[in-house]
Amino acid sequence: MARIGIMGGTFNPVHNVHLIMAEEARRQFRLKKVLFMPSKNPPHKKKKEIASEGHRKRMIEHAICDNPSFVFSDLELKREGTTYTSDTLAQLKRQYPKDKLYFIVGGDSLAGMDGWHQPEYIFSNCHVLAANRDETENGRIQKWITHYKKKYDAKVSEIQMPPISISSEMIREKLEQDISISDYVPACVERYIRFNQLYGYKDALFEETPTDSEIVNYLSANLKPKRFLHTIGVAVTAANMAAVLGSSPHDAYVAGLLHDCAKYFTSEESVWLCEQEGIGLSDVERENPVLVHGKLGAFLARTRYHIDNGEILSAICHHTVGRPNMGLLEKIVYVADFMEPGRVMDCQPHSLTDIRKMSFHDIDRALLMVLECTVTHLRNMKAPMDPLTLETYHFYCKQV
Repeated sequence: MARIGIMGGTFNPVHNVHLIMAEEARRQFRLKKVLFMPSKNPPHKKKKEIASEGHRKRMIEHAICDNPSFVFSDLELKREGTTYTSDTLAQLKRQYPKDKLYFIVGGDSLAGMDGWHQPEYIFSNCHVLAANRDETENGRIQKWITHYKKKYDAKVSEIQMPPISISSEMIREKLEQDISISDYVPACVERYIRFNQLYGYKDALFEETPTDSEIVNYLSANLKPKRFLHTIGVAVTAANMAAVLGSSPHDAYVAGLLHDCAKYFTSEESVWLCEQEGIGLSDVERENPVLVHGKLGAFLARTRYHIDNGEILSAICHHTVGRPNMGLLEKIVYVADFMEPGRVMDCQPHSLTDIRKMSFHDIDRALLMVLECTVTHLRNMKAPMDPLTLETYHFYCKQV
């Protein structure tokens, strides 16, 4: 029987006290893992005050990625309507029938649990762990523990940790006042908030074209770790190819860094943003939003990162589906994206090893090899193919 912690809340945004509470609960009560579970529509908060589900989800994922015992859960985000803790526990009991559930709350939340939906069910089906988050709560947690034990025969314990006065509301207020929040949230969360201009933060991300290291820092705050590693692989591979093939290694590096810069948006968000910004989409792209991130990425590179090099922007835009008669930098990024060192896949009719060898000798031949693998895969999977990809394939069949 495993012990599983549940860290619920709006996480608007996630901050250091959330992480400290979860880690102290895990350590003190020997929890196997802690589920970070953002609420979809908390009954006690106004929806307009809450960042989108996608933003809150990504901030949590970035904040917990370095702790293997912390796991993101979208259980409540998937449910429609108002979410109640009692419903969540019922679902978790079905999901983990042999495990013991520990529900982690702050002292302020503990004090109000009498007014929650079906409190008797909550106390009967989990062990509640409460942390003193404010110096004014000293001694009050034990008072509430005694109350709930007497009223519900509840299992309630205190998480021993020093009180730290940080709240999501306080962080939002500081952002509106242009006050630094670096002491209150992980650096990756602060960068994410700045990049996406959340909670009233309106300053431009960069006043001028950022340095390569600044781009890397902001990509690490937005992309999932696996996607970020792929991005670095593409950037380095593209730069090396450019050095051999006669293109600008720096331009190739920047294009490689930013080729997936829009990948952190959900499918729905990608299409919506394109519509808002007047970025034209084909019917195939609307039906398959995964194809949209090239166009949207070029837009973000220009507007958020101040990239005004047309060749770089075109390489980002066309790295997904390609286009006939691509320029050298476009070809380099297109091929590097397919075969960077982190890629592991059984592609046909050409192996990654053969494509990697060819890419430094004959870029057009390597490009055709990638297109042949792509078209073969899509046809074998009976997956939809963007007409531009097929047009690109036929164009290079005649050129090579």
